[in-house]
Amino acid sequence: MLLLALMGGVGGESLLLVRAQAERFADLLREDFKVLFFLKEEPSESQAKLIEERLLGLPETARAVYVPREDSLAALRREDPELVDSIIWVAGNPLSPAFEARLKPSGLDRFETWLAAAGGAAAWTETRYRPAQLRAMLQARLYVHFLDLVWSALLCASAAALIAALCLGAAPPSRGSWAAVAGLAAAGTAAGMILAAAAAWPARAYLPWWGHPPLLRQLALWAGVSLPAALPFLWSGD
Repeated sequence: MLLLALMGGVGGESLLLVRAQAERFADLLREDFKVLFFLKEEPSESQAKLIEERLLGLPETARAVYVPREDSLAALRREDPELVDSIIWVAGNPLSPAFEARLKPSGLDRFETWLAAAGGAAAWTETRYRPAQLRAMLQARLYVHFLDLVWSALLCASAAALIAALCLGAAPPSRGSWAAVAGLAAAGTAAGMILAAAAAWPARAYLPWWGHPPLLRQLALWAGVSLPAALPFLWSGD
């Protein structure tokens, strides 16, 4: 029974840790993801406001900001001042005005539809974004959904085992045996969870997006493993 609880704690905590990293990784990519829509000429203030309202009118758009060519040049100068000086010396400011748009989390799943709709907001000359970053976000979100499915299936199996133990038991346990076996199962589960967390701890130095599983999920894991591991032994009289 102790070994069963220990294995359940290790396996469950490992799932929670992997899910937390995938979710955090997807969130960081989404926060950094942006789409740039370039214009040929500088719009007037009213035109820029109208284009911004059109972009914000799309349900998937979280933010839309007009970026004049001077602001783009200033940002480039902060990254590589020597390059900017050489460009200006030859051709002035060659950058185009643009709109920077960011999406809501729900908008990522409908990115192609949103991109097509945003294309009608103005006469864009070019649209730029990072396809590899988009694919990485969608893959990370897929992993999160898959791990949620596995997590839900394990909780359902745990609940089924608990119900079976309650319905098929021959006689209720005594108070002393309940305290001893339940305490042993709870301790085994907690030890397994700590072992899994300790094994993953060194990865914090290599993963800047490290995240911790929510406390409520960890409590659900602890209870979901401890009770099914303890009840068969209690009702069987072992």
